[in-house]
Amino acid sequence: MRHPEWASAQRRSAAEWYRDGRTALAGVWAYFYGIGGDVDEVAVDAYLHELGELPPSQMKLLALAMRELDTEAMRELDSERMADT
Repeated sequence: MRHPEWASAQRRSAAEWYRDGRTALAGVWAYFYGIGGDVDEVAVDAYLHELGELPPSQMKLLALAMRELDTEAMRELDSERMADT
């Protein structure tokens, strides 16, 4: 499967996000699957380690899952800060 240059950039970005340790693989995959992802956890793991590719539709869905996970994490952090004040 060959993808254009934007796909490589998106894969690198996803790998950086994952390496930052924001969410464990099981959490990323479960969220991705829950919003309609249809590749298995092994494929997502390979993609997040820049060892495999995903179809464009699945790449976009995984990017959406990561953005939504970040949004949820920010909300939780804001709630914790508000509780501390």
